[in-house]
Amino acid sequence: MIKNIVAGTTGAYEKELKKLRLAFEKANAVIIGAGSGLSTSTGYEFAGERLKKHFGDFVNKYSMTDMYTGCFAYFETNEERWAYWSR
Repeated sequence: MIKNIVAGTTGAYEKELKKLRLAFEKANAVIIGAGSGLSTSTGYEFAGERLKKHFGDFVNKYSMTDMYTGCFAYFETNEERWAYWSR
């Protein structure tokens, strides 16, 4: 049974931090779900100029629209796939 789930907000920053700290101290384990929203929320751009600058050859060859969808491209060779991922 899951206990002590921290949910909701009071709107008071210091109170929220204290509540979170206490929950961490009492927890046996912490599960964090994270996705691309974290990098996107910080302003990371997956398309546009960054894509063209660093992945222009792949954009031209495979018509990629952003870095994320490029991860699922059908590359001609494994060398090309790893070149994309290593960039």
